[in-house]
Amino acid sequence: MDSTIFIAALVVVERLPGRVVKAADPAVIDTSSEYVSVSFMNDGSLIGGYVAMDGSEHVLRVVRSTNGARSWDYLGEVFPGEIATHDINNAMPLQLPNGRILYAYRNHDRTGDDWHYTYFRISNSYSDDGGKTFKYLSTVEEHVPSGVNGLWEPFLRIARDGSLQCYYSAENSAADQDNLMKYSTDGGSTWSNWIAVSGGDRTSRDGMVGVAPIDNNGNLIAVFENTEDGPFSVDCVLSRDDGLSRGQRNRLYTARNGKLDGAPQVYNVWGTLVASFMTNEDVNGTSGYDGAQMKVITSVDGGSTWSASVVTGEAAFHWPGVFNRDTTHFLALYSKDGLRAVSQLYELQD
Repeated sequence: MDSTIFIAALVVVERLPGRVVKAADPAVIDTSSEYVSVSFMNDGSLIGGYVAMDGSEHVLRVVRSTNGARSWDYLGEVFPGEIATHDINNAMPLQLPNGRILYAYRNHDRTGDDWHYTYFRISNSYSDDGGKTFKYLSTVEEHVPSGVNGLWEPFLRIARDGSLQCYYSAENSAADQDNLMKYSTDGGSTWSNWIAVSGGDRTSRDGMVGVAPIDNNGNLIAVFENTEDGPFSVDCVLSRDDGLSRGQRNRLYTARNGKLDGAPQVYNVWGTLVASFMTNEDVNGTSGYDGAQMKVITSVDGGSTWSASVVTGEAAFHWPGVFNRDTTHFLALYSKDGLRAVSQLYELQD
């Protein structure tokens, strides 16, 4: 299959609800890294972005896999920043049809012994040499601090009309945060005004938004963590016009016994929606969900119903994500104590 067609079109494979089965051991991406995002390149290979720790600096790096994530090769870096004065993280790489690679990330200034923030940004850099070197392109959103109003976790996707969408989270206060989207019609050089995705109609820390197509007709699902009922849980919201407006909001997953679940992601694996998150519902002795288990749930009816959860990462897993690899496999992406950032292949079995 031509890789351009594979990336541009969603091919739906008829599938009954089945099992999620481990298909490979973890493949280490970088031994000093965390928060990994992956997307397809135009030739069908995979590109990954993440932040690495290098002495007193954080470095935004780029890797590539040409063998279906069995291994990863270093490509280059976007830029480094001193941890005490610069907070860079939440990497999201995406190649455009013209070959240019975009790389979105949070890009905050801070100072003082308490590392207090002095500027918030969602920035976007680009590479025209296959990901080896990057230059600054644009700022998607920026704020001068006024109370608590940070900007976090950009997510890039190409819409059906060819425009570029950037989803992100914006704080209103310590107890309230919204998910927003801006779009660009010139490859990320300039951006529209923001469009609400979730949160504007309630007090809740909606955040860490991920988006996937349900079909080829402009129906999308966005998943995100929230605090509308107190503890962190995962909600979803639907769009019927490729992200330009929001629709019904529903609960996707609530952890048992008053525990927490959050940091979700979702991808369409050729007709099966796979949503991931981390949760401490089965882990004793931890009060937070970071460092607990990674789990996934699946839907074969466009998100109307979901399977029971399946563990795809045991305790001491951090900031998980998910990505579709082929018709029957997806990648679990996470940081693991002792390994750092890895990808792990799972199979969807009928």
